[in-house]
Amino acid sequence: MTIYAKKLSKKWREAFEEYETACGFEPMHQDEIDEGEMTVQDAWESNVAWLGDVFATVQNIQTPWEDT
Repeated sequence: MTIYAKKLSKKWREAFEEYETACGFEPMHQDEIDEGEMTVQDAWESNVAWLGDVFATVQNIQTPWEDT
């Protein structure tokens, strides 16, 4: 696992580990959490929003269905 933030509670660590397992991406902002620049909740929301943006982008890719 690539969850290395030191300032995570056990439950937050488990949540970030589940996020990583589910989507395959290392959670962003772990350094910012440890440096006090971002709360755990803000980091979580940012990661979920980013993942939602990626999903929306992929959903909107124009595919050449007629070529298959």
